[in-house]
This record gives sequence, structure tokens and C-alpha cells, in this order.
Amino acid sequence: MITTEQAKEYLASVGITLPDFILQALVDQVNSIQECLDANYPASTAMLIQLYLLGLMGLAQGDKYLSSQSAPSGASRSFRYQSFSDRWKGSLSLLRGLDKYGCATSLTPPDPTQQAFAGIWIGKGGCFCQK
Repeated sequence: MITTEQAKEYLASVGITLPDFILQALVDQVNSIQECLDANYPASTAMLIQLYLLGLMGLAQGDKYLSSQSAPSGASRSFRYQSFSDRWKGSLSLLRGLDKYGCATSLTPPDPTQQAFAGIWIGKGGCFCQK
């Protein structure tokens, strides 16, 4: 089982900050697949699957990330990230690479980077007859 403190620490390490009540709800969701994970994976792999799933859920909450921070003492830090689409696909690949039994599939958020395009295709027929 993932604790909210572990979840908060992991998400902070990848630049995602969520309100505590949302974090708790996500942790509850992630922990709901514990039985499937216990049946199919060692504890360390199960934890990584849960953390990667949590990361995807956190990414799906929005695209707001820590880019710089400063303290009154003058200390500061900043982070550079790939595009949201690249981060999403990378996290999803990590999760799918580990979760061979599909324990997290039903909880994995839909890909927000997919776009559907619709259009009308019109074909015009004619005769290419020679006179």
C-alpha cells in the first residue's frame, strides 16, 4: 500500500503538486489494485506500478508544474521538463512496461494528448474517355 506521504514525495520529485484531498483520493484509487499486484508482482515492482499510475493520474489533473522556486535565504531551484505529451507517454510506457498483468489498466486515465479529427472526404468521379 502506498501512503499519502510516499505519494506526495514521489509526485514532488517529478514536479507535480496536488491538494491533499485530491492526493488522498488518488492514493485510495491506486491502493484499490493492491490485491492484483500482490498476486502477480514482488513488492518493489508493485510499488513502482502504483507510483507510475499515481504519476499518470497526477499528470491528468492538469499541466501545472514547478518551474522555479526561491527562498528568503536566496536559495532557489528550477526544473526543466519535456512537453506534457512526452511526459505522459514516458510515464505510460513505464507503467505498461511493468504492469504485464494489467492490474492498473482500468484505473489508467485516458490519454489527454490524443486528438480526434473528423472531416468529409469527397470524391468526384468522371470519365477519362478519349474521343
